[in-house]
Amino acid sequence: MAAVPAQAKIQPIPDRESAEDLAQAMASDRKMVKRAFFSVVPPVGNPAAVSTTKLADFPRRGKSYAILSSGDAARAGERNRSGSLSGANLGPLLRGTRDAVIMRVDLRVPSNANCLSFRFRFLTDEFPEFVNDLFNDAFIAELGNSNWAAAGPSDPTITAPNNFAVDSQKRPIRVNSVGDTSLTKANAKGTTYDGATKVLRASTEVKPGNRTLYLSIFDQGDRGYDSTVFLDRLTISRNGSCESGVIVD
Repeated sequence: MAAVPAQAKIQPIPDRESAEDLAQAMASDRKMVKRAFFSVVPPVGNPAAVSTTKLADFPRRGKSYAILSSGDAARAGERNRSGSLSGANLGPLLRGTRDAVIMRVDLRVPSNANCLSFRFRFLTDEFPEFVNDLFNDAFIAELGNSNWAAAGPSDPTITAPNNFAVDSQKRPIRVNSVGDTSLTKANAKGTTYDGATKVLRASTEVKPGNRTLYLSIFDQGDRGYDSTVFLDRLTISRNGSCESGVIVD
């Protein structure tokens, strides 16, 4: 694992074959992370970065956080000069999507813990043009196995039975999300994106032992109009009422 330079602001990860810098940046306790790597990553571009820049209420704790993107993660803090920011990462067609990033994080869950949580904000340039349209980028978090799938551009359905980062209708976090997970222009202030969710907390029950977390983001329907997720404060703890799903942090 190559180290991220100390002077980094929004620094694309220096080793495209390793995601450990990202996992360490978002983990509250680095000892919980056994290893991390990309199950899927586009062949070019900057789909992932570690940031020490304060941006859109991140980091949530500590000095750094992780960024995953269907475009250029390093541009997240630029002035918003375009309503159609579109990176060219040349990711192949995967499960009905383009420019998909799937990061796998292998975790050590202590014997007294039962709840996994992390904080995130989903940001996109698809807002507001493609609300309730065929183009519907999404963010997904799965425990144990990554088996999400998306239909073709004529049917923007996403199936993700293991996803616990869901809106009130049990759907992935995306431009069509509803309720507390819906997007607004104000939530994206200070970033290069046109819309974003509030800062959210995703949680799920977890059993002690070695467990695997998968974090995915992708373009659905086309390669255009980038989407990004900020990730921080990954915790594993004891919680008497650990409910699976997403709430405002």
